[in-house]
Formats: sequence, structure tokens, C-alpha cells
Amino acid sequence: MLMPSLITLSQHIVRTMTLIAFLLISSLSLAADGPRKVVEDAASKMTQRLITDKEKVNTQSYYVEHLVDELLLPVVDHVYMARKVLAKNWKKTSDAQKKQFIDAFKHKVIRTYAGAFKAFNGEMIIFDDAKFSKTGNRALVKSEIQRIGAPVINVTYKLFNKKGQWLTYDAVIEGVSLVKSFRDQFNQSIDQHGLAQAISLLAAEYKSETPILKMAGHSWEPYISNQLPANGLAVNIVTEVFTRAGYQVEMEFMPWQRVTEEMEAGSIDMSAASWYNQTRARETQFTDAYLNNDLVIIKRKLDKLTYSTPAEFKTYIDKRGYRLAVFKDYGYGDYFSEIAPLVSLNFYKYCTQMIRDVANKSTDIALLDHWTAQNSLNNTKNIADHLEVMPTLIQRGLHVTISKLRTDHQAIAEAFNKALAEMKQDGSYQEILKKHHYPAI
Repeated sequence: MLMPSLITLSQHIVRTMTLIAFLLISSLSLAADGPRKVVEDAASKMTQRLITDKEKVNTQSYYVEHLVDELLLPVVDHVYMARKVLAKNWKKTSDAQKKQFIDAFKHKVIRTYAGAFKAFNGEMIIFDDAKFSKTGNRALVKSEIQRIGAPVINVTYKLFNKKGQWLTYDAVIEGVSLVKSFRDQFNQSIDQHGLAQAISLLAAEYKSETPILKMAGHSWEPYISNQLPANGLAVNIVTEVFTRAGYQVEMEFMPWQRVTEEMEAGSIDMSAASWYNQTRARETQFTDAYLNNDLVIIKRKLDKLTYSTPAEFKTYIDKRGYRLAVFKDYGYGDYFSEIAPLVSLNFYKYCTQMIRDVANKSTDIALLDHWTAQNSLNNTKNIADHLEVMPTLIQRGLHVTISKLRTDHQAIAEAFNKALAEMKQDGSYQEILKKHHYPAI
């Protein structure tokens, strides 16, 4: 822990800090149409969640911090603030130290805001109109916090426009900048402990108290990939749902077989994406399905295979010697168990190779998720011209599976299911689908 004199502001600023974080949000909403809308929307969402999640707010000590991280931090440029606090020391730190400091400073900001939402008592505030810089990309909003039986507190908020979005980066209380105060504190710590130790001490004090879940998954574009925004649609949904439920997710990418082994060993808490089967259900806890996968047949256009129902497909392929390309150890379901004896199964690791082999006649047909298949075909136009996507053959729900080695596996699943339902109801789930251009939207 840092010495109190090094980690706290002056007594006057301490008394107002719990007001400032909330008032920062409130005052910005009156600044101008640009910054106003961004922050007003965030404040509205925060207020609504404090009401709807009242039970979690009262029973989970970290939950308000989680809400701040999810809803308010997007309108605060904590990275820029962190750089301003480090100032000349920024260039002296390694990349690892920069990351450590930014993470710690982020939690310092989160904790400040969370304390504000717990302490705000509805003090009266009077605001002046926003004053913009000559370039129009920075703004100041002056305000007065009027307290009963106490002097007025003058606060000026600083904002800047970053790539079209207004973000806050400082508040000046009675002429004292919060960023400067934090910088002065940290410089004192550097003088006493040295730069590296000062960063370590800050990181030790300001770290997330949100429970961490370790999740793993294999690359499966466009659902899961470390090359995609937010690591793909599936990871994005699962992470956001667990965030809503009050958990922090750490994602690792690894082959499917290793995902299974790591869960069995207890080093991984859950798998990001699984189709249900009874064997897995004995070993893991399934959540509700957060997506539905339509599995389709990919065939060559010259192939006369046709069907409109699963029963027709089963009848057509019987005794025709079809070679069916599939992924090994996938939970395709009961219907797949019926058709598997009627074909020769060819196992693959990669969708692109599966599609190429259908085109070059190394295999006859492939069973793939529709969106996955379409994504691969869009990236291989020369091959796609020779192939055809058939109607949906199998539908499978996509679930998170949680290791039953965790004694709280059922509680985790229930929290996920509840948060998923809430997100579907308030529209935030649908927004994620749209962001990833999911074809069902």
C-alpha cells in the first residue's frame, strides 16, 4: 500500500471527490449537443441499471464498479489521463510498465466513480454554457455545486473530441486539477520508491475485485478469432453477458482438444462455444443457448443432390457412397448419429480446407454452419462459383460450458442465463449482433 500522504488528495478535494465523478457525468450532459448526447446516454443507462440491478448493487460489493466500467468508462479517456499523470516518465517506462500503470489507473478511476454513485445526495448544481477552443475540438464546462450550510464548490470539466466522440479527461476543483493532483501524488511515490516500484504499488492497490473466469476456445471464424473485432461474435456476446452478470472474462485461444483437456484439468473454467451432447453435459454445466447455428450442406453445383427436409436428405444419401466432411468431436446431435452410418466421414480441422476439398472432389459434401460457410465462400470466390449452399439440415444451439470442477458452476450458469435474458430484453444483445453483421439481423 502507498502511504496515505502519497495516495490521497488534499482534505478539501477528498470531501468533494465522491461528488465529482457523478457530477462530471451530470454536467457534461448540459455542455453542448455533441458531448451532451454521449454522456447523457451513458448516465441514463447507468441510472436504469442501478434500478434494475438493485439486488446485485446491494449484495455484490464490486458490482457498482462493474457498472461504471461497462457504462461510464467509455466516455472517459482514462488512457490519456494516465499518460498525463505519468508525464515525462511515460517515455521512461517499458511497454509492460505502461500497460500495468494504465490498468491500475483505470481501476483508480472506476473506484472513484463507483464511490460517487454510492455517495451522491442530489446537491444543486448551476452550469455555465460550454466554452470551446478555437479549433472546436476541446471544451470547458464551468459549474457551481451549491451545498446547504457549506461554501459553493467551483468545478470546471475538460473534454476533447477524439475521432468524433466527446470524452472527459480532467476536472478542476477550486482551481486544482485532478490529473495534476494525481500526478503530484505519483511523483512523490516515485521519489520515495523509484518508478518501477511506484507503478507496482499502484497496481497492487488498484486492481479489479470482479471475479475472473478463464475461458478458452478454438479459432472458428467468424464466431471466434483473435484476428476479429472483440475476438469474434461468440466471444463478444459471452464476454458482455458475463460482464453484465458481474464477472470478468479472460480469453485464451487454443485447439479444441486442448480446450477439453484444460477444462478437465481445472486450469480453464469454461469453453466459449459448444453444442450440447450428453457426454459433455455429464462433465460440464451448459448455459442457455446464446446463438443458434443453422448447419447446411455444401455441395458441388453439378451434384444432383437435392432435399427439402432432413428425412429427404437421409433417403437420398443412403447407399450412394457419399463422403461427408465434418469436424471431429463436434456435438452434431442425434440426427447426425442417424446419417453418419450412411456416409464415409472425412474429418477436418479447417473450414477453408473442407470447402476446397469439396470443390476439387477430394470429398463430396460438407456439413457446416451457414454463416461460417458463407464467410469462407465470400473469401474464396474462385471456388465459391462451383459450389452451392443447400437448405438448413440441422439446427444447434450454441452454449457456454462451465467445468463442474468449479463448485459454483451452477450459480455461474444461472447468472449468465439471467443476464442474457436481460440483454435480449433491453436490446443490447441485438446491438452486438448488428455490430458483427450477423445475418439473422
